[in-house]
Amino acid sequence: MHTDSQILYKRYARALLLLAEENGILEESYKDLKLADAVLNGHKDLSISLKSPVVRVGKKQNLVRRLFDGRVDPLILKFMLIIVRKQRGNILGGIASVYGDVYKKHLGIETVRIITAQPLDENLRERAMTAAKKLTPYTIEFDESLDPGIIGGFILILGDKRYDASVRKRLNQVKKHLGLKKVHPYD
Repeated sequence: MHTDSQILYKRYARALLLLAEENGILEESYKDLKLADAVLNGHKDLSISLKSPVVRVGKKQNLVRRLFDGRVDPLILKFMLIIVRKQRGNILGGIASVYGDVYKKHLGIETVRIITAQPLDENLRERAMTAAKKLTPYTIEFDESLDPGIIGGFILILGDKRYDASVRKRLNQVKKHLGLKKVHPYD
């Protein structure tokens, strides 16, 4: 479920994406907003300053300009400064956070979380990719994480869809069939 804030962030992110596309800086905008996300959401003092009604708009704009001038495309900087001028500086971090998702969706890329016991090798990557293609028609990008507790195999997560091809799951199925306790209590 999306909150009102998330809907607002996505609207601004989509508007920025269209602007970036029209100006031929789509890929650069993605990199710039990743940087902005790291900066804006990584510094609590910055976030507080941008939200504060006590800090003047001019000071907020100068702060954003000092942080991003020369580091992001001038169009992206101008967008950020307009947001601050319109007294919406408090949503810059949210816009930057959701921009990557909006960008990937625009390009038809879906991020699938994959959990493995060990880093992916080519064989396991191919098996996981085959399973992931059953979950989504989009181009797949894996977000990899490790959990030695699954013993082997993999678990795929896409939104509310879950595909569990782990050794732990198979062991639990065998134990259940034999009437024994599960290997892992959360399965």
